[in-house]
Amino acid sequence: MVIFFKGTTTMIIKFFLATLFLMVTNAYAVELDQYCTTSLAEGNFHKTDCSVNSAYEGKKYCFGNTKSKSIFLEDPEETLNQALAFYEKNNDIDRVKISQEVANDILDDPDCNFSNKDLGYLDFKEKDFTHCTMINTSFFGADLRGANLSGANLQRAYLNLARLEKTNFSGAILIEATIFQPIFGQTNFKGANLTNARMIGTLGNVDMSGALIVNGRFGLDVGNQPMGQMKFDSSGGNFNNANFEGADLNIASFIFGDLRGANLKNTNLYRAELIQTDLRGADLTGANLTQANVDGANFEGVVGLDKTIGFDTVQGKCKNCQYQ
Repeated sequence: MVIFFKGTTTMIIKFFLATLFLMVTNAYAVELDQYCTTSLAEGNFHKTDCSVNSAYEGKKYCFGNTKSKSIFLEDPEETLNQALAFYEKNNDIDRVKISQEVANDILDDPDCNFSNKDLGYLDFKEKDFTHCTMINTSFFGADLRGANLSGANLQRAYLNLARLEKTNFSGAILIEATIFQPIFGQTNFKGANLTNARMIGTLGNVDMSGALIVNGRFGLDVGNQPMGQMKFDSSGGNFNNANFEGADLNIASFIFGDLRGANLKNTNLYRAELIQTDLRGADLTGANLTQANVDGANFEGVVGLDKTIGFDTVQGKCKNCQYQ
């Protein structure tokens, strides 16, 4: 004879319903390539792990957080329509090559929009792009020396081999941008959004203070080195209070860099060069420091040093690092 205690039946029913909901939700195919649906509706690409999701009309949609999900659920049809319109317009679209003359005419337009255009090798020295939208725009090999792109929308922009000396990207939106081997020189990324951006090159004394670089891909890609080892190399760069959480920074060089107050939680700093780097007040919780060179680096006030990975393998003698 089976005896049910008070509340047992209710608990079983709740468990069954919860399990059924999860099975049904997980059975749906993920839509929109795991981008946050609400962010797409707002005109932004925000990649998620889809841990926060919702099923709607037989399809599964992802969200960056519970607040975004709640906004979606208030009016799913309207939010989804806006998200689909932005995604279809800007995802994997072939860029249209335009001439210097056409580019200059667009630049003079108050509603300047270079989205999905190919501006490769064009000359934009000291030009003002602050009024322009440039989603999925290619500046391959373009001359942007001294140009002002502060605050501009450059999501998924392609800046490979561009001239970026004294270029101003402060506050710009560079989500998922690709910036491979351009020519840097006093380039300003202060406060820019470089979430999930890919960057490789010799940056020198770049300014990325206060920048958002969550899940940034700045590490060495050994599978894409046809010209030998090319990496993120910044000597004396300013990364004060930058947010690198979850970023891949393997073998990256921050020699003599300023990383004070930086968020380096869960970053991959495998074999990174942190020689003479100022890390005072930075958060290294969960960071992988295996074989990193920390000679002369200042760890005063660093948070989470006891929760790092591989700190017992670091090279060199650091300052104020009690766990070495």
